[in-house]
Amino acid sequence: MRKGRQELGGRPTEVWGSKAVLKEVTGRLQTFVLILKALFSRAVTIDLGKILSQHQVSGLVLDVAAGGSGTGPKILGEGTVALDVSTEEIGEAIRGGAKARWVCADGVTMPFRDNVFDHVMTFFGLLYIRGTDKKRAVLRESLRVLRGGGKLVLVEPTVNRDVGDYLVKVKVLNHGQPVHTASYGVSGRGIGQTPTLISDFAKRVGASLKQLEAERYFVAALTKPA
Repeated sequence: MRKGRQELGGRPTEVWGSKAVLKEVTGRLQTFVLILKALFSRAVTIDLGKILSQHQVSGLVLDVAAGGSGTGPKILGEGTVALDVSTEEIGEAIRGGAKARWVCADGVTMPFRDNVFDHVMTFFGLLYIRGTDKKRAVLRESLRVLRGGGKLVLVEPTVNRDVGDYLVKVKVLNHGQPVHTASYGVSGRGIGQTPTLISDFAKRVGASLKQLEAERYFVAALTKPA
């Protein structure tokens, strides 16, 4: 599933009577119902501009998994270094008006020196990193490229289940002004993420943590030791 849209996969090639095909059709119907629910449900409203200001996000900023909606660059501006593993997602963000210094690379092995960024952020980006171990690897790499005393600011959905489908509609604001409304979704295994994942990671690496839980999402700010 891509950021903000649902991919339903290829055409079934087996006979309708097989269990595999019936399972696939059932899964597709469940996904379709999930999409309809998200489209007609009340959007979660997040004032990302206000959140970033509260954490004094400025200077040289890296936005991890920024493609698709391109939310971070739309708020922080074209000086943002925006990283995504998918050229397709980067292209979609650019077409949507997200001007930034775009870099196509994996968040697990970022092509940056140590201690180079003043702040690192992600907005509904960790959601697309599958599996707890890989999420931790991306967080660890984010701290590596962050300067001492800098902040890693995460604005992420709370996903309490590790297997299944997840889709949410989000209305993004910049200090009260609408930026866009986008849908974010993932499916399959390894999709779970909660504030506990972040607090456990912060303890492991010795980073100080400020965390706020809101309706269906959380904000976490980890300060790298100087």
